[in-house]
Amino acid sequence: MAIAPKRSRAGRPAPAGSPFPAAVATVFTLGLLCRLVVFSGAHVEGDETVYRALVYQLELGRGYTLAGSLLIDHGWPADQYGQALFFHPPGGIALFWLLHRVAGEAAFALAQILSYALFFWSMMTLARLVLAPLEGPRRVGVALLAAFTPIMTHVVSRYWIDGPMLAFTALAGALFIGGARRSELARTLLAALVMAYACWIKTAAILALPGLVALAWALAPSGSRRQALRHGAAFVGVALALHLPWELWQWQAVGNPFPAWAGKPSPGLIAGNDYVYALTLVRKPWAYLTLLPRATWTLVPAIACLALLPLEARARRIALALVAWIAVVLVVVMALGAIGYSKLLRYAILVTPATVLLAGLAAGEAMRVLRDPAGPIAVRARARALLALLTVGLALEVAQGLYTPLLDRSRDLVVPLLWPAGGNL
Repeated sequence: MAIAPKRSRAGRPAPAGSPFPAAVATVFTLGLLCRLVVFSGAHVEGDETVYRALVYQLELGRGYTLAGSLLIDHGWPADQYGQALFFHPPGGIALFWLLHRVAGEAAFALAQILSYALFFWSMMTLARLVLAPLEGPRRVGVALLAAFTPIMTHVVSRYWIDGPMLAFTALAGALFIGGARRSELARTLLAALVMAYACWIKTAAILALPGLVALAWALAPSGSRRQALRHGAAFVGVALALHLPWELWQWQAVGNPFPAWAGKPSPGLIAGNDYVYALTLVRKPWAYLTLLPRATWTLVPAIACLALLPLEARARRIALALVAWIAVVLVVVMALGAIGYSKLLRYAILVTPATVLLAGLAAGEAMRVLRDPAGPIAVRARARALLALLTVGLALEVAQGLYTPLLDRSRDLVVPLLWPAGGNL
């Protein structure tokens, strides 16, 4: 019996012996091996210490609070850290606690390894949905960014909750976009459940909701956009409804569903810690606009590609949705910085799925222009130059992602060796 040749997702025969699926698996494995660095080191950074203490508090039956722990008034002021309820939702700490019951002290590192794996494959699924057909070198490029984009690489080398938050946000995004495109309400509701959990890790995950809904709308054919928006409404509504109990819990425990001190350095902490003082009062809110391109090197070349090349209508809608996603996150973190929160680039980590997709979209549009033999010579020359610039950005971003965990975990986010004067981010 004759066997039909394998076909790509676009319906064309897949190249025999194509190296690209194996290359993606190799990239994932390399990223996984690099992430193993999280098992080394003392892990005594402030947030790491707090999250471990919360796990121990739960195991001692003292509840989800640092009140009564040895940290209070020993570097962690009681007015901020000694409240009856800790200010982040307990989803991330619950994950640490559950793994701690099984794996002991290795749990905190194991949570970051699992977050890397979940983020990588969720991003590859999301990219296949948004950038179809995702084939050839572009597929490998997206895989490299999913494995080594520096902000995500940075956070999963620490015992932080930002990595789990982003991993489950990416999973929710892949489920939601798939459900909206196929008009599968069950999948959309599952996406909302996963998104609610991401919000229970850190409320900031809510910032990804507008971008995901905009992306679903951009991907929908003209006759199906109302349906996409209905799925978006269900996704957002259910996710927010499932997050509401946390706000009510805070209201009952500390007297305010949105306490002003939640995550905002207290005056005592600012006065007693030079590092917090610098991040809170010295660094300006607009620093995010200069720090992000220095960590996400593909961002500026991708925007240049999409701004300077003739785009297909669908690609233009997707580009606008992704830029809006990034803008929403940046505006909010800059506003929080302006009212007294510290300015750390990892607070903007929710731009990461959008920056990865934006780079993949830009590469696809540049290659489409180059494949058109009837296109104007000047436009094709511009596409060639922009694609080369994007490739350089990809190389720098991956290099920085490798440098961050392997050579220096002591900073907020380091810049590559060719720009060592950049300092802490």
